[in-house]
Amino acid sequence: MGQEVKTTLRFDGRILEGTALLETDSLIFRGNVSITVPFSEIFKIEANAGWLDLQTARGLLLLELGPKAETWAEKIKNPKGLVEKLGVDATKKVCVVGKLDADLRADVASTGAKVAKTAKGKDFDVVFVAAAAKKDLEKLPSIKEMIKDDGAIWIVYPKGSEELRERDVLIAGRTLSLTDNKQVKVSEVLTAVKFVIPVAQRKKK
Repeated sequence: MGQEVKTTLRFDGRILEGTALLETDSLIFRGNVSITVPFSEIFKIEANAGWLDLQTARGLLLLELGPKAETWAEKIKNPKGLVEKLGVDATKKVCVVGKLDADLRADVASTGAKVAKTAKGKDFDVVFVAAAAKKDLEKLPSIKEMIKDDGAIWIVYPKGSEELRERDVLIAGRTLSLTDNKQVKVSEVLTAVKFVIPVAQRKKK
């Protein structure tokens, strides 16, 4: 759920038309061929006259991005840390519902955010929901009432789980008229989807 641009890719002696997608930890090209390049595999990045030059183990990739070339180069060189991707900092009021991954909880606490001692309250900027099965999503209606109009609910769940699939998570949020607008890799085994209240449904101030 990153930035998407229609572009031309020069790679391996070919000129390919398609779409480039900048995710939080990888660059994806979709066209006649699909290529995913994790940032960890890129060892040199340059922006030249609207082209993004990527030196990778598989060879040189040239993407025509126009004025976005400089911006993408900077984002690949300096990717956001996990808590920054999750929108948590010292100014945020946070609640945790369920048994959240210990490392993630420690990362959230390290920002200085005001983390509630119990899974109760109102007007939270961010609520994390640790989910492992469909039953863990049954609390969503009440959790929706806990966030500010412009707050966020992050559902954190195991990747590739048969007990709780991505489809189950998306349906649970959309059934409550929430909008899913971001997905973040938490760890090798966990992923998180962000839900927000649609702007049109927020109270006017």
